[in-house]
Amino acid sequence: MMRMKLLRWTGVVLLLATGILDFYYGNSFAGFYENLWYVMGGIYIFAAIVIAANIEPHFSQLTVFAYTLFLWSVWATVALETGTGLDAVAYADKAIEAILAVNMVLLFRNSRAGLIV
Repeated sequence: MMRMKLLRWTGVVLLLATGILDFYYGNSFAGFYENLWYVMGGIYIFAAIVIAANIEPHFSQLTVFAYTLFLWSVWATVALETGTGLDAVAYADKAIEAILAVNMVLLFRNSRAGLIV
């Protein structure tokens, strides 16, 4: 039970960090696309609130996992094609998102195991 709480609150912290970093990136670096970064940051912060409140945990955990993978794939595609998003802030954002994806998988797996036992 303590491990589940630790995983959940670690996920909340990672979501907040990514959301705040996206706001910062949109404000400082993104230029024309800043609104997109604000939306992405807002979604991460909203997801942090949902995960913290433990509302529909299985749905919200899988949604965050899928959203993170989607943004990773979009970033990788755009970075390869145009060369944008290849700076330290973007790399930090993607590193946090990778850790967040692993955290969501562990959280989902452990919460499913708790339901079966």
